[in-house]
Amino acid sequence: MELPFHAGEMRRDVNHGKEVEAAEPSSSSSPPQTGNRPSFNVFLSFRGEDTRKGFTGHLYNALRQHGISTFIDSEELERGERIEDLFSYIEGSQIFVPVLSKGYTNSRWCLREITKMVECGRLILPIFFDVDPTHVRNQSGPFEAAFQRHAGNNRVGEEDLRRWKDALRAVGEIRGHCLQNDTNG
Repeated sequence: MELPFHAGEMRRDVNHGKEVEAAEPSSSSSPPQTGNRPSFNVFLSFRGEDTRKGFTGHLYNALRQHGISTFIDSEELERGERIEDLFSYIEGSQIFVPVLSKGYTNSRWCLREITKMVECGRLILPIFFDVDPTHVRNQSGPFEAAFQRHAGNNRVGEEDLRRWKDALRAVGEIRGHCLQNDTNG
C-alpha cells in the first residue's frame, strides 16, 4: 500500500499554511508535533482484543519500518487519558485506517473514533477484517447485537447512536480491503 507521505518529504500543512517535514519513526512514545497538536501520517483504529496481537500489530510494525509515523493506542495513548486527548491524535493524523472486526462496534471508544474520523473529512482506508462491508453499512450481522446493547445503555443517547450509525454507513460505502482471519488474528 503506497501512502502519500514518507519520512523526510515536505508537505504543506493545509490548516496552518506552512511546510512541515513528515516525521521519522522513533523509539520514543512522544509523537511528532505540528503546532499544538501531535502529528501522525496514519491513525490506526481497532478493537484491541480482536486484532492487536495479530494483524493490527503487524500492520503497525510494517508502517513504522517504512518510515510512516503511525498512532496506535497501545504505545501512544496513556491509560486514563480522556476522549478529547484521543481526538487530538485523530485530528493530527493525515490518513485513517480503521480495522473493522467483529467486535469493533462493541467498543464505544471505537465508535467515537470512527465518528471523529468521518467528521475530519480526510482519507479513510478501511480494512474489513473478517466482516462483510454490508454488515458495517447496515449495522447487521455481528454489529446488530452490539447496537442493541448500546441502545439499552442509559449512558448512550439517541444522538450518539445516530452519529455512530451514520459514520459506519459512510465507512462501509468506501471500497476498502477485505481480509479473512485465516491465521488467528
